[in-house]
Amino acid sequence: MARTPTVSDEEIIAAAYEVLGERGANAFTISDVAHKTGLSRAAIILRFKSTRELKLKLLSNQIKAFTLEMAKLPGTPSGNNLLAVAAFIAERLGNRQGQSAFFANYAVNMQDPELAALEKLRGDTFHTAISRVMPGTSIDKHSAVIEFVAHITGNIISWIGSEDEDARRFIIMRTKKWLTLAGIPFDDPAPCEKPPA
Repeated sequence: MARTPTVSDEEIIAAAYEVLGERGANAFTISDVAHKTGLSRAAIILRFKSTRELKLKLLSNQIKAFTLEMAKLPGTPSGNNLLAVAAFIAERLGNRQGQSAFFANYAVNMQDPELAALEKLRGDTFHTAISRVMPGTSIDKHSAVIEFVAHITGNIISWIGSEDEDARRFIIMRTKKWLTLAGIPFDDPAPCEKPPA
């Protein structure tokens, strides 16, 4: 009799992230996760109960990590720190296919109240990080934060359709233009290169 492979919950979750990125939220199945891990579908259901519960766990983990990382960003208002937020987001974009899947997953998640609440939490975390570093502008701070979020989101979509392979360079270049238009000063040491590690 074949022995069931030992796979940790963390390995199942890692495989589930891969499936979600490859197939999107609509086509995400426990069967695909089972195939990646070598487990049976039933073995995964014993641990995570359903496809929906596994998706909730994935999104909850993503948002916890995102919140912790965002909290480490600079917290004083300045154009340079807005650029740091833009770079933080750009460095996590991955590839175009992954970003297209992200937007598709977001649309699906917004149809489920629990998943939508988690997406709102992610959005609130992003707004809070931007609000911490948004300097004074000619419009009120709340409106400036909303406009900056729209700028980042729009430029992610623009990058997906562009020929530029470097998401970070693309987003930073566009953010510098936004800051200039908004009249927010920033230092421009090296035009868009990633700082040395």
